[in-house]
Amino acid sequence: MSSDGPAITPELQALLDSSPDAVLIVDRAGCIVALNHGAEAVFGWSGAELRGRLVETLLPKAQRAGHVAARAAYTAAPTVRRMSARSRLTGLRADGTEFPLEIALTPIVGSAAGLVMAVVHDVAERVRLEGALDSKERMLDALDAIPEAVLTTDAKGHVDLLNRSAEALTGMTRASARGRPLGEVLPVTSEDSGEPLACLAPTGLEDAAGASFEGVLAGGEGCESRVLDLSATPIRNASGTVTGATIVARDVTHARLIARQLSHQATHDPLTGLVNRAEFEQRLLRAVASAADGRAEHAVCFVDLDGFKRVNDACGHMAGDELLRQLSEVMHERMRSRDTLGRLGGDEFGLLLEHCRLPRAERIADGIRQAVGAHRFTFGAATYSVAASIGIAPVRAGTWSATEVLREADAACYLAKRAGGNRVHVSTPRPEGAGPADEWSRRVVQAVRRHEFQLYAQPLVPLDGGGPRPPCCEILLRLAADTGEPLGADAFLPTARRHGLMPAVDQWVVRETVRRLSARQAAHPGDERLTVAINLDDETVVGGRLLPTVRRALADSGVPADALCFEIGEAVAAAHPVVSEKLLEDLRAAGCQTTLEHCGTGMGAFTFLPRLRPDYLKIAGHIVHGLAGDPVRRALATALNEVGHALGLRTIAVGVEEPADLACLRDMGVDFAQGYGCGRPAPLGW
Repeated sequence: MSSDGPAITPELQALLDSSPDAVLIVDRAGCIVALNHGAEAVFGWSGAELRGRLVETLLPKAQRAGHVAARAAYTAAPTVRRMSARSRLTGLRADGTEFPLEIALTPIVGSAAGLVMAVVHDVAERVRLEGALDSKERMLDALDAIPEAVLTTDAKGHVDLLNRSAEALTGMTRASARGRPLGEVLPVTSEDSGEPLACLAPTGLEDAAGASFEGVLAGGEGCESRVLDLSATPIRNASGTVTGATIVARDVTHARLIARQLSHQATHDPLTGLVNRAEFEQRLLRAVASAADGRAEHAVCFVDLDGFKRVNDACGHMAGDELLRQLSEVMHERMRSRDTLGRLGGDEFGLLLEHCRLPRAERIADGIRQAVGAHRFTFGAATYSVAASIGIAPVRAGTWSATEVLREADAACYLAKRAGGNRVHVSTPRPEGAGPADEWSRRVVQAVRRHEFQLYAQPLVPLDGGGPRPPCCEILLRLAADTGEPLGADAFLPTARRHGLMPAVDQWVVRETVRRLSARQAAHPGDERLTVAINLDDETVVGGRLLPTVRRALADSGVPADALCFEIGEAVAAAHPVVSEKLLEDLRAAGCQTTLEHCGTGMGAFTFLPRLRPDYLKIAGHIVHGLAGDPVRRALATALNEVGHALGLRTIAVGVEEPADLACLRDMGVDFAQGYGCGRPAPLGW
């Protein structure tokens, strides 16, 4: 299956299965990524057997090569179109039988995987009947068994026959419809113009023969309109003269609903409902193109929430998600109707202000900043607030590409954060190749190369005397700033992540920590050896390039491997269980200690701990904070502590601030505590 295929949610699968038609979802590589019960019934294969297989599996061998070529041509220019049984398109069932079919194709707009929805119909019965329509009355019973609506007209376009499905569709009986113009019996209009379809007029039927059309049939009182797929076939007498036409109408309303749902899923963030990064960049690309001739000017804002991580750590990811949803609504309310708000990732948002000059963009951005700052988020007994740092970049003729504009706005946002946050900063044009985003990414790389990061440490306090060589502290990262006060990790690590620099940063931290441990060991050979904890970014865990750095640093320094304790998050373990398990296994084999942190954010701790087998379990801060007065949090912390101890692990409670919480943790037997109540981060003293 294509790696960039969609996640077919249970809700979307239920929508597929409720369709009266057989539906396949196929990616640009021709792989079937989803299907419904109707498709299983038509082809005789189960969904498990077909998912991930090429769609040509469902065609006879003689048609497969031609279909591959036709699919490639369609992928290059996808449109709504029909593949007709009249072109001898044949399906292949699991039992080897062949049957004529028709397929209506609809490309899923905005899909990165190039998805196409195929609505499939077995038309064997209809094909058999089409050649015998001259004996109309004799064929009525057979026509009534066809699920599609079938109408026939005379040469002047007046209706003379319709089957039961057509009666249900039009609300007319055969007797009341006979002799009336087709446009009255089937008043279908264009979706675009709202005008009656010309192909259903008497003069248009012969020209429309063999073609297919879509239109809207207005519903009666209290009924919704329906989208119809129509095809016309001429009826000829023995001499070849056209004596009428057969109209086949199929209700495709449900299929269009599925296509819209898939398009929305491909272009929108599932958490907030805002457009996602890919769709935001597409809209920005169009805005840049529209500004190229100098007749339009737009603005892009990059919004980064200040203090969101504190709420996320204290209250958990579910609470963090709810805060993001609330703030999305807060920001959306301060925008104009034509503007686009997108979630670019994490707690970062993009705002595209079309036809908006910088002064007005600044006013809109500042209104959003004020609204975010005024919002209060309540979780349990606590109330939290966050702020917004916003960077603005203009979109004008002859300036940047879409990518460069977004980078400029991102860099301006960083400058707003560096100035203290909760403010708006406007980017100024830079010489070619010297945008602030590029400068900042180079600044982070330079910090790695020139050792400009600073190592801080936050102590881990034993509550029960600890065990052999427990971590004495967790290593934290700071970056020297022009102001003299070092920047916290929240100020620069998001930029490092966006530019793929976190593996290099983590490797620097490992090398520098080992170097400092080695220097301390040489200067004080009689002192007790220390063990320190190093948190690994998710990208480092997934990238698989850390272990050689660890081995080389330890081999060059003489520092024992168990002096290092590496922490990975519960979320990355849940998202990448195989990779995470392999990394922890390799680190243990090298002699290092390991920790699973943020436990309790989801159910991952209970699911993965028996398999991951780390040395330590860190109870998430949102459970620890205020647990002395909250029986539910106490129960969760107790469960995590007991599970950890049952597996032979030592437990660490993080985010400890209040003496009452610390006492409660000690009573329940937690091994270590970390947080401002136990010790604040300070420069590494060795």
